[in-house]
Amino acid sequence: MREFPPMLKIISKISMILFLCAVPFLFYGFGAEMLRIISNISLTDLRPLTFFIGAVLFFPFHFVFKRIIPATWSYLQTLEHEMAHLLIGLLFLKIPVGIRVSAHEGGEVRQIGLGTTGQTWVTLAPYFFPTVSLFFIIIAYFAQLDTKILLGVLGWTTAFHLVTNWAETSFRQPDLQKAGIVKTLLILPIMNLLCYGAVFAFVVGGGKGFGKFWTNGFTETFNAFLKLWRM
Repeated sequence: MREFPPMLKIISKISMILFLCAVPFLFYGFGAEMLRIISNISLTDLRPLTFFIGAVLFFPFHFVFKRIIPATWSYLQTLEHEMAHLLIGLLFLKIPVGIRVSAHEGGEVRQIGLGTTGQTWVTLAPYFFPTVSLFFIIIAYFAQLDTKILLGVLGWTTAFHLVTNWAETSFRQPDLQKAGIVKTLLILPIMNLLCYGAVFAFVVGGGKGFGKFWTNGFTETFNAFLKLWRM
């Protein structure tokens, strides 16, 4: 039993190395799928237009809320940030035992379980995981909900995540320093492509589009690997 944690740590490191090796293939596969989705958009398609209208409407809300209710607005931004840490931690079987959220002093999630396994993903989660948007998409996907109002809300929540989490992003951020600059540079671009690509795939094609984004993306990724293998 005492050997389990070291073995788990070794498996975690090997998994990270394999993922980093797969990054170029994932970029190729999911990048190709994103280009296919974008190229098939019609100027008369109301679905992406509704999404972008929702995104644009976020900015006046952001401008007003920062001035009228700055403390509450800052608190909500911190809460969304910390929830990303918490939710990705659950994927690695990390049990939350406490969460602290404040308007002016940041926040913190305390989790236990499996040592440092998956800690890089937990640390970087707010910078690639649009928590609220993907929450709505997952519910809509399984409940088969698909309305223009939902697309507008997705535009609003996606803009919220992009603005509030990326506005203050720099390599001086404790999260990015904790994950390591090299890992950050390798992981964040591909994970943003995957997460925001999934959001946009749902916007354009609904539940079927969301599912096809993943199946087609992984198929293209695997085909790219096979092409290189056979050279």
